[in-house]
Amino acid sequence: MQTASFATYLLVFLSVLVPFLLADAVVRLPRVDRDKIPGFVSLSRLARLALPLVIWSTDLFGRRLADLHPARTEELRRTLVLAGSSLEPAMFIGLRIAYALLGLAAGVLVFALSGSTPAALVVGGLAAAAGVLLPPAVLRDTAERRRIAILKALPFSVDLVSAAMHAGLDFMAAVRYYVSLGIPGPLSGEFALMLRENEFGTDRVEALRRMADRVRTPEFTAFADAVAHGLEVGASLVETMRMQGEDLRRARFHLAEEKAARAPALMIFPLAIFIVPAVFAVILVPVFMRFRAARGG
Repeated sequence: MQTASFATYLLVFLSVLVPFLLADAVVRLPRVDRDKIPGFVSLSRLARLALPLVIWSTDLFGRRLADLHPARTEELRRTLVLAGSSLEPAMFIGLRIAYALLGLAAGVLVFALSGSTPAALVVGGLAAAAGVLLPPAVLRDTAERRRIAILKALPFSVDLVSAAMHAGLDFMAAVRYYVSLGIPGPLSGEFALMLRENEFGTDRVEALRRMADRVRTPEFTAFADAVAHGLEVGASLVETMRMQGEDLRRARFHLAEEKAARAPALMIFPLAIFIVPAVFAVILVPVFMRFRAARGG
């Protein structure tokens, strides 16, 4: 009883405090310069609506937590880069905290509307847990899908660059030709970023290795190392590009084989949930009806 009373008093207090904090955040919204926020375009619609809360949680918690765990922060930064997001790790941590606070606010709203303490605790707890746990899961899924998209596009892009080099262009000019084709996908964006770094003074070998560090795909890392070695020693890259293209095609074929091998395991859940019960119903229901009719007769 005392625990329930304490939870009720806490929810009453939060039902007054949370709306005040949200109203204060809305009042401060015009003073937020969105153009100066790194990674603003990577934020979701909900995060943009709650931007003052995200900035507040980043300044108060995100930067401190990022400084406390530098190794995890660096790994988070790499995952953000692989996912194509320009968010800082501290802001991503602040985003998770802001989502958790919004989840607690949802629990307070349920309490204010219904007056039910258990329902408010359940809704607030589940929403806060989702706000903390879902963003990393979505980020990892986005990074994996982007990595697979880059791996699928690599053989075709290497063939195009190799064909341009056969026509007399050097490596960077051939890459520029590939980017000028406007082929959609994350690989074109990474090559365009590599060209911009080279134009701003970064050595082409260093720019290529930075791209490999961003992509973090073993196949592309091997390709970048082979091309960088050829550029450093001044060897002809045409044969190297041809061999790398064959290796990348084999890697893509192996990726397709791995997905095909996982298909039976992925089919177990829909089979067990949807198909098997339907089969049992079709087989057993007539038997049960005949048995019931015979027993009744």
